[in-house]
Amino acid sequence: MNRIVLIGQRTDRLIEQLHERLPEAIVEPSFHFKLQSQDTLCWLPMPNDPVDQDVYDLVDLIDDSHETPKKIVMLSIAGTADDAAKEQLESWYGKPALDTVLAHQYAIKMIDELEFPYVIVRSLPIVPRETALKIVDEGQPLTGQAVGLKQAAQVLKAALMTDRYYNQSIGIED
Repeated sequence: MNRIVLIGQRTDRLIEQLHERLPEAIVEPSFHFKLQSQDTLCWLPMPNDPVDQDVYDLVDLIDDSHETPKKIVMLSIAGTADDAAKEQLESWYGKPALDTVLAHQYAIKMIDELEFPYVIVRSLPIVPRETALKIVDEGQPLTGQAVGLKQAAQVLKAALMTDRYYNQSIGIED
């Protein structure tokens, strides 16, 4: 069986929630590990992580390896697919929201350019409580306030384990 690699250093319990659902997955804090053939990579940055810079570590991981990933799943923030107004973004992510969106858009574009199967999961702020779950197609507005930790993990698991969202960017909200 191919490995699932959960990549990131989060301050919430998202990685732990996902690992509980996928106990065979391995967890890495960064892209500094040895890629194995047909690894499924799940990048779980925090909203304000410098993803526009960190994506170069992903590119280097792939370029420096003789192996290729099976799929790349990236957790991103809302706003990267013209799905939220400036005021919404600032209420969710603070004053630097537009710069944060640009950084995430850049990382997503780089992943798209790698030409491997991918899924981008655009999330409203993740909260510890359970919420409703609505999956929103690219280009459709996100109008909720948050998404629960368990609900985010549920969608990420589906993105990792199925082809349901193959080469798509989906939004998740309450």
